Parts: sequence; structure tokens; C-alpha cells
Amino acid sequence: MRIRALLLSLLLLAAAAPVSAVSGGPALDEDGLRMAIDSMRQLATDSRNNKTLKKTTPPRGGLPIKLGKDGRLTMLLIGSDWRPEAGGERLDVVMVATIDPQTGQAAVVSIPRDMAGIPFAGGGSSGGMRVNAIYYIRYRDPSLPHAAIDRKGLTRFSKDIGAFLGTEIDYWAMTRFATFANLINTLGGVRLDIENEVVDSSYHHHNTRGIWFPKQKDYKLRGDPHCKPKPKKCHSALVYARSRHGTHGSTFNSDWTRAARQQEIVRAAVKNVEDQGAGLHLLGTLLNVRDKIDTNVPKTTEAAAQLYALLHDIKLPKDNMKVLAPATWAGLAADGTTRPNLPRIRSWVDKHFYKVRPAKP
Repeated sequence: MRIRALLLSLLLLAAAAPVSAVSGGPALDEDGLRMAIDSMRQLATDSRNNKTLKKTTPPRGGLPIKLGKDGRLTMLLIGSDWRPEAGGERLDVVMVATIDPQTGQAAVVSIPRDMAGIPFAGGGSSGGMRVNAIYYIRYRDPSLPHAAIDRKGLTRFSKDIGAFLGTEIDYWAMTRFATFANLINTLGGVRLDIENEVVDSSYHHHNTRGIWFPKQKDYKLRGDPHCKPKPKKCHSALVYARSRHGTHGSTFNSDWTRAARQQEIVRAAVKNVEDQGAGLHLLGTLLNVRDKIDTNVPKTTEAAAQLYALLHDIKLPKDNMKVLAPATWAGLAADGTTRPNLPRIRSWVDKHFYKVRPAKP
């Protein structure tokens, strides 16, 4: 299945910036912006833009987005449960997305929040500490204000995730759940096919308990509208991404099933952006959502154009999307955590996050 994949949504949204000249000069007109996008595409991409020349060229140097030593673009995508009225911060969505810039092949892996025993980049492991707590407990500067994001801490956390998976992570991007709902609304909502109904009678949403998402095609999700128990349908994208109790189809709802739904939402958001078309329409959307995501990706027009070129028409088959759930990828521990099957996980990562070979002239 050919799509612009998960990466296009968060990477491009993260890289969006005011449409201005490189030097901070006057805004580009429409013709100038089209020329800038076309020029960046020529610089950033490969054989897909050089077929008429019958040659393949690797991405060139001097661009704002740097590929890893493995020749790939790999990014840690994070969703945080931060709230202004509550202490602490847990990273309840942890995904790693990667793309081969020469072939357009992409892959995504989700790490459930209760996974423990994560190897650290500097040696040792998290022991019984869950992956969603590593950033706050181990790396976040406690002297920072409650609302502040410790960017150095997130970079160190991304190195740990890279060490765990046995791969190189180039960038990270994070959105907090409170701004996630706003992001979905900015995109005009998303539509997806719900293949398994979700019934969670314990979910406390605003002043009621209980939510229901029916099995339905082309189902509309918005940011976080009020939900009531079945038979009232819930249309909250935030609830769909967070619910982990009750039932999911004929099985139990869980942290692992919600991780798969989180991937569904991002893919649906990609489809929403894709339907707006390329160029100016896409960049207009990016400008509206640039403040919804924090990232160490350069926030420049050139970076957005480069990412657009790299991610245009990429491929993300379902076999390239995994949630590291028991029993295939992890085992259940007595303390309620899951412990990774490192050889099996790294074997899958090696296959799908392979080192990109230099393109031949």
C-alpha cells in the first residue's frame, strides 16, 4: 500500500515554520515558494526525481535535515500525558519511524508504555522502571518549571531507545495529549475504518464514565468532544488513542491494542494532509500546526520542503508496522511489566531498519 505514511504527519508538522526566505528576509510569493519546493526536492531526493536522467543520486550534503550514518532518516515520535494540574510526565506513546530515502520504504515500531528492562545507551538497563517513566525520572532536570520540556533529556532518552532497538535515531518529536486534541481539530478531524469496536465502561471522560466506538467504516474522529456511555457513539480522537480497558472487538482492550490504534490515527491524519494536495496547500496546513509539536528537527521552510521531498509517495506496508506486545516480542513479568525479547526485536529491526547502501551513479 503506497501512502505518505506516519512519518509525513509528525515530521513535517514538526518542521513547519513561517514561510520566509532563508536569511529571514521577506515572505516568498506563490511562484517563489513553488520554486523553493522544487529546488529542495531536487537536492533532497534520489532516483524518483531523476528518472528522466536515467541515473540515481544520493541525498546531497549541506541540507538542514541530516540523515544518519546508516543513510536513513529515523525519528522517535512521543505522546506525553502531561497535564497542567498534575505532577510528573509520562511518555505513553513511544514510536520509532524510519525511511529509506532511496527507495521510499518506511517502517514503524511502537513500544508499549509498560515495557521495562530497557538497555541504556551508556550501559545498564532500566530494570523495573517502565519505558514511559525513563525521561522524567532519569533525565528531566527537576529544577525546570512544570510545563517546561527538557530537550537535552529527550535527546538522551532517544539514545536509550536507539540502544534498545539496536538502531540509530536521528531526531525526536513530542506532542502532549492536551495539544494532540487541538492538533487533530486543526487538521479538520480524521476519518478511519474502525475494524473492532471499543467498549470501555471504566473510562472517565469529563463528567461521565464509559465510552463506545462502534465497528464502522469512514468513522469521524475529532479532537476531544464529550463522550457518553454506549449507545452514544464517542468521536474523541484523544479517547480512541488512550483507552486501554474494557474490550477491543472480541478480545480485551489493552496498552498493546491502543498502541495499534495510535498508529491508525496517525495514518488517518496523514491521509487528511495528503488529500489537501501538495505544495502551498500542504505548507499552509503545516503553518497552522507548527506550535503543536516540540522537536529537535530544524523549524525552517527549507527543512519542511526537504522533508516533503524525502517523504513524498513513500511506502508503508502493514508488515512494516509492529507493536512490541507479548507474547511474540515480550514476556509478562510478575511486577506487571513486560520484558523485551531483545534478539527477536533486534532481528526485526535489522530487517526493516537496514543500512542504506550508497546509490550507484
